[in-house]
Order: sequence, then structure tokens, then C-alpha cells
Amino acid sequence: MTSAMRARSRTALVRSATLACLVAAAACDRGRVPREQHLPDPDRVTLAAKALSPRHANYKINAALDPARHVINATQTLTWTNYGESAVTALPFHLYLNGFKNESSLFMRSSRGRHRGARATDNWGYLEIASIRVGDSGELRPAARFLGPDETVLEVPLPRPLAPGATLEITMRFTAQLPEVFARTGYKGDFHMIGQWFPKVGVRVGPPGAERWSCEPFHVFSEFFADFGVYDVELTVPNTYVVAATGVLVKSQRDPKRGVRTLRYRAEDVHDFAWMADPYMLKLVSTAKVDGRDVEVRVWYRPEQREFARRHLAAAVATLETMSELFVPYPWPIATIIDPPMDAASGAGGMEYPMLVTTAGDSAFAPEGVRLPEFVTIHELGHQWFQGLLASNEVLEPWLDEGINQWANGVVIERLYGQAAGAIDWMGAQVSVFDLMRASSEDPDSIPSPIATAAYAFVDNEAYGAASYGRTAMVMRTLERLVGQPAFLAAMKRYAQTWAFRHPTGADLFTALSSSLGQDLSWFLGPAFHGLGGSRYAVRAMDCRPWHQPRGYFGEGATRKLITEGAAPKTGAHSCTVIVQNTGTLHVPVNIDVIFEDGTRERRRWEDRGDGAWVEFKLERSSPIAEVVIDPDGDVLTGDPLEQHRRVIGDPSASYRAAARVGFWAQTLMLLVGL
Repeated sequence: MTSAMRARSRTALVRSATLACLVAAAACDRGRVPREQHLPDPDRVTLAAKALSPRHANYKINAALDPARHVINATQTLTWTNYGESAVTALPFHLYLNGFKNESSLFMRSSRGRHRGARATDNWGYLEIASIRVGDSGELRPAARFLGPDETVLEVPLPRPLAPGATLEITMRFTAQLPEVFARTGYKGDFHMIGQWFPKVGVRVGPPGAERWSCEPFHVFSEFFADFGVYDVELTVPNTYVVAATGVLVKSQRDPKRGVRTLRYRAEDVHDFAWMADPYMLKLVSTAKVDGRDVEVRVWYRPEQREFARRHLAAAVATLETMSELFVPYPWPIATIIDPPMDAASGAGGMEYPMLVTTAGDSAFAPEGVRLPEFVTIHELGHQWFQGLLASNEVLEPWLDEGINQWANGVVIERLYGQAAGAIDWMGAQVSVFDLMRASSEDPDSIPSPIATAAYAFVDNEAYGAASYGRTAMVMRTLERLVGQPAFLAAMKRYAQTWAFRHPTGADLFTALSSSLGQDLSWFLGPAFHGLGGSRYAVRAMDCRPWHQPRGYFGEGATRKLITEGAAPKTGAHSCTVIVQNTGTLHVPVNIDVIFEDGTRERRRWEDRGDGAWVEFKLERSSPIAEVVIDPDGDVLTGDPLEQHRRVIGDPSASYRAAARVGFWAQTLMLLVGL
């Protein structure tokens, strides 16, 4: 056997073993023995020279993980400044882990124990606070009370009102019992993904002097909303575990007697802190060039997922550089991507936290060219801007981070992989990313809520996802194509620069777009985001008749004259009529291509602004019409694509095959991962 043959044989064996582990990842752990890990050196990166955010909520946390019991024992001190203009008498805290406490929690009732194809198990989780103190005021835990329908919000009354501009320190001692991984957080075997694990203070919103707390109970469709601050976190884990966390590692030390290590992380100008602990994870590292400086990009993965880790890393570097160019430069020195082991991916994969995301998509059904793994990494890293930097309220306006991010992902993918084959370029099949989004999106008329609906107010997960992700992305794409991509990207960049490290609302986005584009967009934004349905274009009629001079009697009496076919013969030309209608609620200008039998094409534009539900076009050509296509370039959020394309002659099977191919890949990719 030659060396080349041996190399190919080894590669085949590795790929076979990798595929076996991907199919049954839990079996891969049974033959492993955890070993003592190298004590990592502090990160050689530079923190920000000055504060980038208001830093209203600053946390100092000391936490120790017991991986055998999947329990974290911790203390935290929150230093919080009253940034409102009215006094504060109590602080509300999110206790997200209590959503996993029992089947009576709002999270479990609203999810029915299911999330992204995963099911909750009887290995429950909870967050229990043993002590609460403010200075020397004595124990406050007995006076604290749960608010709302369950135990996911705890209100702590203060010993005395906190005046505007004043600061307090509130210390808590708590225990976090992790659930078996489900809906972003928990454990699976030795793998621990630890998110939303500590008591997190709410956000004051509203006009100055009349502020109120935004601290909603944990609902399955709701994600998170918090203030920016500094996190100083010490994590103690067994020496056999590696850790990846939000922030920069500033200190590491080992305790040989106890067999543990303590790692201290500092994260500045972030609104959350998450971490991963696992005995078997490896790390790939690269560098992204952002605004003249280096950002270290890390992918943590299990050995059997190395080939996918390389794909995630390449996508991550390119995304950080592209998003930084499109919007604002990535402000932190490190970006971390966790590629969870496959048996845990459905629960821990596909989630964003500041400076750290979890990815997904590793599958035997995602070979090179089927860019599901890349798409998930691009999507989650995109959240470093849309909710990481632009910290919108994901509970009340989920579309403002998910859907805007989904649109931005499409722009990034087209730049990285090309417009025609951004989503799939495999074995001759090419699918663009926006065609994939369009094919996988629900008909707007089937969604019983507007885009601008609070997360918890959607009827079900399908409606929430369709409106907040797909429909929002296509509305943004429509507006981008209407005003032109350069102008639209410039407007979105200005929005990002204006609202970075703040809490923008949908109204802020609309104002920024109208101002930057120099036009009143209320005619579009109102129906698109606050109305039901969308555009519903259809070819209502198309007809061609051979053209000739008018025949029949003309004139009266003695001057009456009969014009016959002989006097007005056919000229070979055709007089054609096309009627297009829009019975939807969203009216936008749209292109219409009329294609003739001789292969020529004529484009007409309907400046549809809602002043009529139909338009008629008259055309005279030497050839009759073969087909009419509404919105041939995919510029507009529309309904059923079959209604927008009508043929007179010819074999439609090619169009049907193309539509079936796009639909197949859309369904396959959406089934493999939820974002």
C-alpha cells in the first residue's frame, strides 16, 4: 500500500468514526477517561481603555461547579446604580432556572415540555436563593416575594428607598441546580452549558420620572433583556474540566489538595455571562481583523467534530469581519463558539450570549456546500450586534433582534459565498439564501399576529418563529430592494452606530431608517410590521389577440363603409392584455416581467401604493405572450409564488422541479436545526 493509499485509508477511517459518533455521540464518551487538564494561562489581550456602555449593573460572582450532581454553589454581589429620575424601593430579579423547576412553571406550561424538537426530562433544575443582604441591613430573604404566575421573578424590598443616581450593593448566596440540557441550558453526561444561571436584575424603562421595571416571567418564546455592566466572575471546576466563558481570562490557579482549579474572567460592557465546562473539549483558534486590531476567535469542540469545527471557525472569522464592516466594529477582544456534543446539540446548540455563542448543524446530511453549520454560526454571531450591542427587549419585540439579524445574515452569506449559491452549492444544486428563507417561510396570511407582537402573545411557536424570523427578514429584504442596497445598508449602519450599547425599540429603528433615507416610510413600515398579512400578488388575466385594423361598419347613411378581413388583414402583430392584482394588506412597487414566445422580454413596473388593488397593462408585440412573472428578482415579501407566475405554453416541469428542490432543502435544513 502506498503512502497516499494509507493516508486515504486513515482519512476514511476517521470519517467513518466521526460519522458513527455524530449518529450516536453518547457512545463516544463511554470509552473516554477524563484526564487532568493543563492550567490555562491568562489571555494576552487588551481590555477596553474606557467604558463603552453605561455599566449600570455590575456583577461579582464566585461559583463552584459540582459536575457529579450538576450543581453550582455561588455568591454574587450586584453593584447597581439607579439611573432613573424616581426613587427605587425594590429590585426585581430574574430566576430563569426556576422555569425548569416543575411542570407548573410558565415556561413548562407554555412549552408543553418541548423546545426545538427536544423534550424535557424528569431531571429538573432550579435556582434557590439562601441569603440576600444590602450592607449591614440584615437578612432580606424572608421579605422577598415571587411576582407573577411562577417563581421566575423575585422582588427584593430595599431597607430604604434608593434615590436617583445613588448606588447600592446587594449580595446573594444561591444554589443553581442544572436541568438535563433543554432550551439553552443544562448538562448532558459530562458536558455542561450554563446559561441564565444567576439572579439577574431587571431593567428600568419608561419616561424619566415615571420609570417602571421590565422583568417579565420566563415564557418559552421569550429570550432575555438586561442592562450593560462589568462581570467579574471566578469559576471553580475539577482539574479534569476545561472552561470557556464570556469575557477574558485574567487569572488561573490550581488547588492540588482539592483537585480543582479556579479561573477568573472579566467581561466589560456586556449584559449577560454564560459558560461551558467539559472534560473532552478541544480548541481551534484563529484571528479576525476588526478595525485595525485582532480579535481572537475560538471554537470549542469534541474530537469527533473537528471537521465541522474548522467550518465553524472559518465562518466565524468571516462573519466578525463582515458584520464589523457593515455595522459597527466588534468591540470585544475575544469571540468564543461552543460546538456542543451531538447528543446535546438540540438543547444547548444555537444560542447567543455576549462574546460567546453555541452553534449547531453538525450532521452527516451537511457535507461541504450544504452550509447549515456555517449558517448557524453566522446567525448566532450576528446576535453579537442585534441584541448583544443593540440590546433590544427580546420579550416585547423579538423581531428586533431575531428578524433583523436574520436579514443581516442573508447579506453576510451573499458576500461570503455569492448570491446564487449562498445557502447550498452541492452536487450541482445551488440555492440562494433569500430563496431558501422565502421557501421556508409561511404565507403571511397564515400568521394570525403582526410582526410587532410580544413574544408571549403569539398563539404558538410556529407563528412566533414565522413572524419574528422569516417574515421580518423578508420585510427588511423588501425595503432594501425598494430603496437600494447601498442606501439601506448605510441607514442600518447609522442605526447601529447611534444605538450601540443602548436599548433601542422598533420605533427607534423606524425613525433612524426614515431619517437616514430621507423619506417618510410609514406607508410601508406600518402595514408591514403592525398589520396582518402581506402582499398577495397574482396574475389575474393574460390574453393576446392577433392585431389588425378595426373591422365592421363605420359611418352612417351614404357614408357607411364595411371594412372586411380583406381590407384589414392580420398584420402578424399581437395586442396583449395583462391584469395583475394584489389582494394583500401590504402594497409596494413591484416589477412584472412579460415573456413572449419569441424569447423577448418586457418589464413593467406597478407603483402599487394601495390606491388600487389591480392594474392593467396593454402591450403590442410581434409575438404572443408565453408567461408572466411577478417580482422576478424576489424583491418583495409575497404570498404564494405559484400565483405570481403564469404560463401560456410550454412544459412547466422544469419550474416544478426547481421549486421542489428549493422546498426540499428548505424543509430539510429547518428540520435539522431551529434557531
